[in-house]
Amino acid sequence: MKKEKKEFRSLRRKVLNYNKVLVGVLALFMVYALVYSISMLDCEGVNFYTFSGTVSESQLACTNVPTGLLAFFMNYRYVIALVLLAVALVFLVLQKVCLVKINEMDVVEYEDEKVKKSNHILTTLLLGYTGLHKFRTENRKIGWIYLVNFVLFVVTFIMKTFFVATYESYLVFYCTYEFSFLFLIGIIIMNIVEAVFALMSAKDDNDMIFA
Repeated sequence: MKKEKKEFRSLRRKVLNYNKVLVGVLALFMVYALVYSISMLDCEGVNFYTFSGTVSESQLACTNVPTGLLAFFMNYRYVIALVLLAVALVFLVLQKVCLVKINEMDVVEYEDEKVKKSNHILTTLLLGYTGLHKFRTENRKIGWIYLVNFVLFVVTFIMKTFFVATYESYLVFYCTYEFSFLFLIGIIIMNIVEAVFALMSAKDDNDMIFA
């Protein structure tokens, strides 16, 4: 029992450390996307369709940001975004592997942190893009990141759908929509992975697990 408690605490430390890295990577994605999008605030009336391919420095004359640097980030925006999301997914998997092991142990510590397995899986799959499942597990930092991204996506989607003229007049809306949509897809993939690991977790008599 003493050995199991020691292993539990070691795994718990790993879970918390992986979570810190995960928060950092997701926050970095949001900061990168927001700074990138905000840098386009001055680009009123620019045809954003011309920015779908490779961007030259001359096309970015509307911004006050160093055009060489901005052109690099714009031309490689998908690569940078996908790398950050891939890193986040790796650390999420590492975290969930530890949680699966923890859920196989017969420990009574931190029982108040457990959630009902079936509810957690449903919440993760159906409403996870809003970060609700993270708030339910007291992982509020990631929850807020998910929620902010969802709000940005909804706002820019409404602009894109119902206020087409305004949306097409400001490049910032296009950039924000693009990044929030990409991040939303990444969040959905991570939520599916999280639900699969929750399903793999052993359950006790009350069907409660660490998630």
